[in-house]
Amino acid sequence: MSLIEALSEYSDAENVEEEGSSYEGESFDGVIIRSSVFRSVSFSSSSFHNASITDTVFESCDFSNVDFSSCSMLRVKMNGCRLTGAVFLSSRLRKLEILDASARYTSFDKAAIEDCSFRDSDFPDSSFSSIKHRAFSITRSDLSACIFRGTALSGLALKDTRIDGIALSDNLKELKDSSLDIEQSLAIIRMLGVNIVP
Repeated sequence: MSLIEALSEYSDAENVEEEGSSYEGESFDGVIIRSSVFRSVSFSSSSFHNASITDTVFESCDFSNVDFSSCSMLRVKMNGCRLTGAVFLSSRLRKLEILDASARYTSFDKAAIEDCSFRDSDFPDSSFSSIKHRAFSITRSDLSACIFRGTALSGLALKDTRIDGIALSDNLKELKDSSLDIEQSLAIIRMLGVNIVP
């Protein structure tokens, strides 16, 4: 059963398995999706505003310019997906895994992020402003030129992750009690206009 068929017959979608479909520009606002698997499905420019997605896997799906604002995700895995321009504004993300994603210009502004793991993914020019996070790790990923204004880096695990050119508040309050490796520390120093000499 496809996602559209499930939603047309029931109030929510459960145990959906779908591959190769296209839902470009569709509205899934407020839908409930549970225990489903989507492979190579295009949701480009669609809207999941205020949707609830639980125990669901997305593999090689296209979420370019998708609106996930105020969306709730629990135990969701996005593997090899395209998230360019996706918006997670004020979303509630718990146990979300993002792996091997292309996610330039993605916005997580004002999101609540708990026990989430982003790995081997590219988020350049994205925004993580004013997020609240706990047990959040970003590993082997690219955060260059990302915006972190209003988001404490303390407690955020950034192992083997590039942070060159990130944007912070003028008083650099986001750096308080943060733990950075040598390369990340050097990136912050360069951002301050300090020339490092041998």
